[in-house]
Amino acid sequence: MPQTPKDSPATLAPWQAVKVLRHIEAHLAEALSVAELAALVGLSTGYFSRAFRASHALSPHAFILQRRLARAQTLMLASSRGLSEIALECGFCDQPHLTKRFRGALGMSPAAWRRGQLQARALPERGFPARRQQGAGLAQGLAV
Repeated sequence: MPQTPKDSPATLAPWQAVKVLRHIEAHLAEALSVAELAALVGLSTGYFSRAFRASHALSPHAFILQRRLARAQTLMLASSRGLSEIALECGFCDQPHLTKRFRGALGMSPAAWRRGQLQARALPERGFPARRQQGAGLAQGLAV
């Protein structure tokens, strides 16, 4: 049976969505709980989780993970810092945690992804055509 607008789950109000997304971006390196995010906008955890999923097509946890991975990608390309330092800065407890989540989302390790991206950037300078790397797009299109 198709859902009618009355049957559709409620979404976050625009001000709530903006407030939560800004909080997530500002605190990615810290532990973020659904209870904390729900309290930020004055909702119960259950209602907040359903409304967040209806608004963003992802659970709050999945959204935060996606943002952390995107930030890790950005930091890997913008600096030569080690993966363990990047992992901590993005809110992962250690490098193996980053690697496990990264591999699950993109199908390759962060080190392999970084090498591939850096090689792809260097190829056009040598006159070779640029190649699209697997998993290159997670950080693109996710800006909040």
